[in-house]
Amino acid sequence: MTTKKISPFLIAVIVLLIAMAAYLFYTLQSSGSKLPIVKEAPDFTLQELDGSNFELKGNQGKVMLIEFMFTSCPDICPVTTYNMVLLQDELKKQGSFGSKVQFASVTFDPNTDTPDVLRSYGQRMGIDQAGWKLLRGDEAYTIETAKQYGIAIQKLDDGQFVHTVTSLMLVDAKQQIRKVYRMGDEMDNSLVLKDINTLLKEK
Repeated sequence: MTTKKISPFLIAVIVLLIAMAAYLFYTLQSSGSKLPIVKEAPDFTLQELDGSNFELKGNQGKVMLIEFMFTSCPDICPVTTYNMVLLQDELKKQGSFGSKVQFASVTFDPNTDTPDVLRSYGQRMGIDQAGWKLLRGDEAYTIETAKQYGIAIQKLDDGQFVHTVTSLMLVDAKQQIRKVYRMGDEMDNSLVLKDINTLLKEK
């Protein structure tokens, strides 16, 4: 009984196909672990609670999670802030909150959200201002800034606001928007934490 030998050419083809399959698998896995660049994050200048200016471009080098909100919001905003506080606590355990990761809550209702109101809101929600900016500015300017981020805001006759629920942005250290999240009960903290850590690993 004789056995046929596999030709060197066929062996080479098989090895090449295996190598190509391994390369494609690695490429897909690598690209899947990276977050796409949505667009450049529009720069803005807003005021901190002490009245000093905060410029987004001055925060390059840190990953940022930015929430557009207003404190009298009855549902989505406080739930989102609460979820962010949970994320804050996880990042503090990792040692990255404040030093490598910065949070920001931007109110588009500055007439109601005075520095004292924002300060009280932060204390009530458990916000650690060592790594979390509470920002406000001129109403028209802030609403226009939010629009540049793709957020639609409408002021109602009773002074309340309605806005798109995708008002939570993840910005990388190069000031690029890398992810836009739904707010409130639909917010996935485990995913947000994973995405933040993915950006922290980027060079």
